[in-house]
Amino acid sequence: MEGDNSRHRINGALMPNYQGKHVCVLGKAKDVDPNGKFFTLSTSDEKDIRVNMSNPLSEYVSGLTEVHGRVQGNILQCENYVLFSEDAAGKFDMGLYNQAVQLMEGCPEQYVQGVTES
Repeated sequence: MEGDNSRHRINGALMPNYQGKHVCVLGKAKDVDPNGKFFTLSTSDEKDIRVNMSNPLSEYVSGLTEVHGRVQGNILQCENYVLFSEDAAGKFDMGLYNQAVQLMEGCPEQYVQGVTES
């Protein structure tokens, strides 16, 4: 049984498989709404998804960003996000990360994600 804290790491192509579920998506933030209500996240597999904010952003969001939220159609409803420094982003291999996401998705019995309750 999936616990409330379970967040699968996914890419843009996997969003349809996780409708209504809590997920973690890593990508590059861009095209921030001037009012801070949403931004675009270019995912590890180079898909652009819209990230809607529950509350308007209080800081500028750009570059390598991890978003925790719930999938609703083609939109990710943000619950929390993490911005990475330019130094960390410069050292990050997005292609290798995407391969890891695909591997975890393809072998769920080997790569348990999130917290489970018994």
